[in-house]
Formats: sequence, C-alpha cells, structure tokens
Amino acid sequence: MFSPDYFHTASAPKPQYYQDYAQAHIRDRRISLSPLAKKWIRNYREPYKGFTSDGNIVPGLWKASLDANGPTQAMVDAAQHLVSVASANEKARFRHLVTAREWRAWSNPEVMVMETGLRVDAMSADTMNAVYDLLRVSLSPEGFARVWTAMMMSTSENHEDLHRIAGYQFCLFGEPGPFSPWGFNLFGDNVCVNVFTLSGEVVIGPFFVSAGPSFTEHGLVDGVQVFEREEAAGLALMASLNTQQQREASLLGELEDFNTDQDLFDPMDYRSLGGAHQDNRIVPYEGICAAELNYEQQVALLNIVRSFNSVLPQECLDLFMQRVEAHLGETYFSWLGPVHTDAPFYFRIHSPVVMIELDHQDGIMVPGTSHRQYQIHATQRLPNRGDYGAALLDEWVMKMAGFDRIGSVVR
Repeated sequence: MFSPDYFHTASAPKPQYYQDYAQAHIRDRRISLSPLAKKWIRNYREPYKGFTSDGNIVPGLWKASLDANGPTQAMVDAAQHLVSVASANEKARFRHLVTAREWRAWSNPEVMVMETGLRVDAMSADTMNAVYDLLRVSLSPEGFARVWTAMMMSTSENHEDLHRIAGYQFCLFGEPGPFSPWGFNLFGDNVCVNVFTLSGEVVIGPFFVSAGPSFTEHGLVDGVQVFEREEAAGLALMASLNTQQQREASLLGELEDFNTDQDLFDPMDYRSLGGAHQDNRIVPYEGICAAELNYEQQVALLNIVRSFNSVLPQECLDLFMQRVEAHLGETYFSWLGPVHTDAPFYFRIHSPVVMIELDHQDGIMVPGTSHRQYQIHATQRLPNRGDYGAALLDEWVMKMAGFDRIGSVVR
C-alpha cells in the first residue's frame, strides 16, 4: 500500500481540466448526473436544519462532554502547519468560516457539482503533504489506513492514472485552536470525510466511503477489501434473527424495486438515503427495534456501529459509543435483499444519534456485475444536527453569548 510519503518523492499529479470535464457532464442530459445536480443545488441552497426521523430536531442529544479527550493539540499543530506552508492563493481557496455553508458542498462523484475548497492536485507538494498529515492525526491509525486505501482504489487498469489519488477537494473551516470550534473536510470519488473538533471533541460526520470495487482486481491496491468486516457482521446479525424477527427487520420489496422508486433511489447513492446533499432529509425509523433483540444480538449491532466508527481516535470512539448506547432502546436495524454470502444486500442501523448504511451497488460500467457484491457504499449520518458538529457548535455559540437555551447556527 502507498502512504502519504509517496508525495515526498514523486511529483504531484498535474491538475486535470476537471472544471470543464465536470460542467460537460452536468450539462449533458443523457447522463444521470445532470438532473441530479439540479436537485443537489436546490438542496444546498436550503438553510441547514439537520437529518431527522420526523422533521423535528430532538434537542440536547449532542451536549459537549467534559470527558472529551481527542487529539486536539496534534490536530491544531497540523492545521497551523498547513496554514503556514500554504500560499496566499491556496488559503483564499480552501479557508472558510466555521459556520460556512461550504461544509455542505461535499459530494462523492468524480465530477464535482459545486466547486468549493481547493483540489489537492492543484496544491504545492508541501501543502498537499500538510493536508494529508492533518487527516492522519485526526483519525485513528486504522481509520486513516481505511480512508487512505479507499482513496487509492481505482477500477482503472491503467496504473499510471494517478489523478484519482489527489482528485479530492479540501476545505478548512474556522480558526484552529485547542478551545475554538473548527474542522475540515476532504471529499471526492471514493471518500467524503467531515471532521469537526472543539475542546477535545472530535466528530466525524457525514462520512462516506466507497469501496470500489469491494474486491479490487485492478488499480493501486490490488486484492484489498475495505468493508468486508462490516459486511460479514451485518449478514451475521440478520442471519441470527429468527423468522419473525427477520420479517420485522426486512424492508418491503426487492433490491430491484428500490431502483425505480425516485424517493428511495438515485444514480449516485442507489439505496442509501444519507448521501450527498441530504442534510435535511427525513428518514423514518424502519425495521426491528434493538429492544426486541437478545443481549448477543444487541452486542452484535453495537459492534457494527463501533466498527464503522473505528475511523475515530480511540478516546473519541469511546465517547461516541456512550452516546450510541444511551439510545439503544431507540435503535433500529433494517435489511433489504437475500440473506446469504454471495448476493448483494443493503442494511441500515438508525437511532437518534447515528444512521449507518451499507449498500452493494452494481458495477454499472462493468459487464456481468448486476447481481454481484460489486461495489460498496458505506454511509454514516449523525442525526439531530450531529453532522458537521452543528449541535456542539450551537451549544458553544449560545454559551459564548451567555444564553441558557440552545439555539442554532444556520448554515
């Protein structure tokens, strides 16, 4: 596997003419991205409310913890180093206020719909390496390895095609400091990661990883599987349910049915409901409630959530799981598809503080993959304004302003 040190010894890929490429795809009505881009732009222009189960934000779910002990100082040092090595032009492109709407401009197609931030392959080598160092210190070692591997994946047989590695947009939000709210995002074809930090808190959401394909036959990381652990755990949990429980967990319909329902399917996210530009989406709870599971099944469900969030530094992961476990009785598991190893399937874990989805997608550009576990989209949302650290920021702003109640910072 390559590491960020690769960029110390090799010249960075030359910037592609990606603006022209993107606009050509968005304008071409024969391509599915064209109508989708218009929908995304409309959603982006809406004021930020937050992902909910019924349209109403549940207050007080994301209160700052005095026990938060994330790698804040290491993150601050890395961010300040980044700012020091970046040119004035680079900083003008990638720096934003912590309340900026640009947090929400992320998307996962290679074609960028809304240009924001600075593309990594347009940076100097020093700035590029500083971005990757900030990413590294903000994640757990396992989380960084997972994200980096996904970024390196390519279905291209041309191993010289390196533009995908650095074909990601980067934004830095706020003023990096140990007690101030700030964060960053990095997003592109296979990875979208939004990191917010404040006084020891580190929140990662929305978070998206595409393991494309889940079995990598070509590209820079041959034979690597990124989400096989979560695949196996989700399948094992569903298989452990008795017949009545499986019936309760199962969503109505077949996988193919969801491909024609415009409310439940789009060409970028397939069955996933928490993808790009779904910040205000209402997703009702569906499936079987964890309160109806036995102890071993509840542990298995929580372990899937923990595994998805292994991207977090250990102390932050422990705090996050405390928040998740506090709402175990309001957590739902749902499933779509056959219950056996080789068939594609979709599952969702949904609670007041987390929504996780794993969806197998067809290899739409690869013949013979329509009924295989070809590509995985793994998506996580933090409902009730957990995304982007918005609720924690709301609380901080009100505290600084001397208010007793929680308000909201509109993005």
